[in-house]
Amino acid sequence: MKIKNLKINGFGNLDEKEIEFNKNINIIYGKNEAGKSTLLKFIVDMFYGISKNKRGKDITDFEKYTPWKAKEFSGKLNYELDNRRKLRNI
Repeated sequence: MKIKNLKINGFGNLDEKEIEFNKNINIIYGKNEAGKSTLLKFIVDMFYGISKNKRGKDITDFEKYTPWKAKEFSGKLNYELDNRRKLRNI
């Protein structure tokens, strides 16, 4: 599977972000607290959903990644499977 691109309308500190991925290796870099880990969490949550369970933490992931500016969690992720089938998660 290869992620082609994504758009984040609201997820944590990420707001109105669009990223196009190259077909080979992509490097995500930035200063501390720029949103690198939040981007990774967005991708994981697009496939598996965001947890409302604390599991020993002080706050849930749902609370931690509540959009700072947008009214609700929102975004899309386009990807291609190994068999070349193209899919979108919204």
